[in-house]
Amino acid sequence: MRIPDFAHCLEHLEPGQQDEYFRGLSLGAEVDLRGTGLSGELVRRLVDAVGSIDGRRAEFGRAEFAEARFHGLVVFEDVTFFDADFTDAGFEGAVRFDKAGFRDSASFLRSRFGGSVTFEDASFEKTTFEGTRFDGRVSFEDAKFETDVSFSHGFPGHVSFSRAEFAGEAGFGSLRFDGRAMFSGANFHGAATFAEARFQDYACFKDSRFDGDAKFEGVRFETTARFHGADFAAAERFGPVTAEQLIFGRATFRRRMLVDAEAPVMDCAETRFEEGATLRLGARSAVGLRRTFFGKASTVMGTASVTSVEGTDVADVVFTDIDLASCLFTGAHHLDKLRLEGDCTFGSYRNRQVLAEERAWRADRTAPVGPCRIADLYRRLRKAQEDSKNEPGAADFYYGEMEMRRHSPATPWSERFILHLYWLISGYGLRALRALATLAVLIAVVSTSMWLGGFKTTPALGDTLIHVAQSTVSLDTKLASLPKELTPFGEVLRLVMRVLGPLLLGLTLLAVRNRVKR
Repeated sequence: MRIPDFAHCLEHLEPGQQDEYFRGLSLGAEVDLRGTGLSGELVRRLVDAVGSIDGRRAEFGRAEFAEARFHGLVVFEDVTFFDADFTDAGFEGAVRFDKAGFRDSASFLRSRFGGSVTFEDASFEKTTFEGTRFDGRVSFEDAKFETDVSFSHGFPGHVSFSRAEFAGEAGFGSLRFDGRAMFSGANFHGAATFAEARFQDYACFKDSRFDGDAKFEGVRFETTARFHGADFAAAERFGPVTAEQLIFGRATFRRRMLVDAEAPVMDCAETRFEEGATLRLGARSAVGLRRTFFGKASTVMGTASVTSVEGTDVADVVFTDIDLASCLFTGAHHLDKLRLEGDCTFGSYRNRQVLAEERAWRADRTAPVGPCRIADLYRRLRKAQEDSKNEPGAADFYYGEMEMRRHSPATPWSERFILHLYWLISGYGLRALRALATLAVLIAVVSTSMWLGGFKTTPALGDTLIHVAQSTVSLDTKLASLPKELTPFGEVLRLVMRVLGPLLLGLTLLAVRNRVKR
């Protein structure tokens, strides 16, 4: 753009003519440099010219830089623009707008920044970034956006909006972030839209605050997304999103929340769901719920796994179709009120469901959680299953409880001896085949003993076997060929069968009942 009263644009004026032009500028000057090529040195002199009065901060009135081409390091630091137009401007090198103020309106429509650009601690009232392209590192740290702002092109380099403040709506939908994206400490007072965005590198929303709706539908985090300490005041849905690691530690959700996510590592440690939540998790997801606060009834669902509920009150929590094989229950509150629905699975040990704590103890007998505490976990989970009328599910927890009592050093030796016998002959009343096998062995041993010395005359072995089997159910034999008189030894054996036979039959029936009762 040709400078008034001169034959050329600013870039092509003679040095003396440039000096004359700058001397004619003052605080609040209007400049028209559309289509002009501006070096970093020319920009420095321009800024000095409009801010030279008493050392006051540089202020431009109407500033026309549409289609301007900026070369080298360009510094507009601590400059105020009351009406600025950078439409289709090109910045080939680094640019600094730190502490700049954009009053009234400012347009960076279709501008292109080839190098790094910083707007740190800048403030924007009515600024347009539609079509703006950033090819290098971008920083809006501590920036203030007084009205709505949106970006339509992605960020190929690192971008930072740390501690930025968005008074209106903030639009980042469908953008691609190739470098690190930092939103730590950012305040979104209006709606924040990140729907369909893609983050190729680390994304950080640590300590950010979302006062309005936060839209993350369809977002893909290729690596780690951190929302540690974030505050969601109005949002009621997060996702669906995918990530390799999704960190919500100490985040706060003030309304009832639906979190729809798939992440191999999802950490909700000390996260607060003040009105409750539904966590809908993908198949590859593994969520940690350590010291998580659920203010109201909540559901964790999906073919995913939960790794820990340590320190969490699970009184109003329902697990649906969750893999609990690796879940640590130690320290959880109100385990006896936890509800398990659908196909919730635990770890396996010798064809029974076991807790991760027991598996760890069996692998290392010096594990921090020993048999006594594990028995208590089984006891409380058994009650939860019994209260929900799931007797077969409660049976395995009863077995685990008895196993831990049998192995616990705190159990008196006499009780441990009884538990060993109980386990050996019937699997704590839960192994029907074991009880039947014990009964069969008992009948065989007693029958042989009776045949050898139980009668005053020696009967046939088959008759003796029938006699002993009938004694098991307290029936008197009707065999005519069997001697009627028993020796004292035979009387003792008959008494043993009258006591132990019905007992073992009862244990067999009990085991069957525990497996089929509903």
